[in-house]
Amino acid sequence: MEINLSSFKKDHGIVELFSEDMSEFWHTDDNLPHYINITFKKLTKVNSVVLTLLFSKDDSYTPSIIEIRAGMTRETLEPVCNLTLNEPEGDINFSVEKQCFFLQIIILSNHQDGKDTHIRRLRVINDKMKDILVLPASLTKRYL
Repeated sequence: MEINLSSFKKDHGIVELFSEDMSEFWHTDDNLPHYINITFKKLTKVNSVVLTLLFSKDDSYTPSIIEIRAGMTRETLEPVCNLTLNEPEGDINFSVEKQCFFLQIIILSNHQDGKDTHIRRLRVINDKMKDILVLPASLTKRYL
């Protein structure tokens, strides 16, 4: 599995995106839209994507429009879910229900026209209701 972020600030990257500590988060460092690209090594059934968002802490950094795309190749990604959020708090579930090699999460807009985004946690749930994006120790070391 490979995960790429469109941008991130120092100490607010991929490791923080997977942290269970809600004081840590992915913090983007570029203009919208922001992307999380996930490539699976084998065909993977994705049941849902769960993002933890905290408007009460992140204000204008909180996403307001998010689109999820899935596909067999990067070139064939298709939208499977598009959601407009109003001051979200906690875990937000995006139903995917697709088998794919590629998954893309796109932040299209933030609250109050904010530029950068905060996402407190990302989970991708398979058809057995298990989180399939457990960050291995080797990946943690590579991104530190």
